[in-house]
Amino acid sequence: MIMLYYIYILFINMVITLVSPADLGLSKCLQVVRIIKPKYHFTKGCATSNMRSLASSNASDAEQCARLAESNNAFAFAYTNITEGVNITISSTCVVFECPEYHGFLTSSIADQSLYNYYSAYSKPLPNENYTCIPGLGVFDIITNRMNYSDAIEACIDAGGHLANIVSDTRTSLLASLVSSALTNYTTKHQRAFVGLFFDEHFVTITGEPLACLPYRAWAPGHPKSRKIKKDCVVLTSNRYWETEDCSKNMPFICELIADGPMSAVERYCAPIKNHRRRKNCIVRNYKQFEQIEQTEQQCIDIMNNSVGT
Repeated sequence: MIMLYYIYILFINMVITLVSPADLGLSKCLQVVRIIKPKYHFTKGCATSNMRSLASSNASDAEQCARLAESNNAFAFAYTNITEGVNITISSTCVVFECPEYHGFLTSSIADQSLYNYYSAYSKPLPNENYTCIPGLGVFDIITNRMNYSDAIEACIDAGGHLANIVSDTRTSLLASLVSSALTNYTTKHQRAFVGLFFDEHFVTITGEPLACLPYRAWAPGHPKSRKIKKDCVVLTSNRYWETEDCSKNMPFICELIADGPMSAVERYCAPIKNHRRRKNCIVRNYKQFEQIEQTEQQCIDIMNNSVGT
């Protein structure tokens, strides 16, 4: 459990207040619950997306377009600041998309893709075709390569995420369907995957919320098992139940991609390193060098702009 507790601390910045087992009163729990609004990051210039669009409008700026995306619970949008006098006609300056673009390149089904800039809640890293976007919920990947709980945590961090949070009716139902579809070669009894809920003095989610502070439960009959048999980690079954399991057992698992981005130059440089600790060390070692390069590039841009203006 030492590794689990390390991860618990690693994600502590995602929680407002941690609550001890001895102090789980309503007032304390209210401090844990929060609504996270999506944050959209400039991801690619002169590009848009082929993902399903939810809405469009003529927004006056990118911030207004972002508000339209947020109101539609969208994960991405494309915006163009075409002004009057430009001899190009488009139907809208803002298009919001249900899911983030999965491809390494962005193609457009909306007018001329070169007119738009693409913004995404997921740009560090960009999702790939292995991920499943559940609209309005998140971006997930079920890994069928069986690992124990600690190794599963590490693998999800390496992929830019964490074990999936399941503590809501919607999350449990939709992710259980993902387990069922991804593990079709398993018998129904064995269609189970590790998720981001475990016991460490009390049940806690991977992002630090005590389960006692959250209203939803989906325990299978007879679960959670007695602590005496050391089943401290939680799996989600294809029939929408939570079950406790031995953390050392090798199981499939579900990763949830963290909404973040974009990558800085030094992060892109270190991105090929798969081990997250080595990748972090690479960023720390090279940060100053890349900072100096970026400053020099900006100085050159400033000099050129000043020359054009004179």
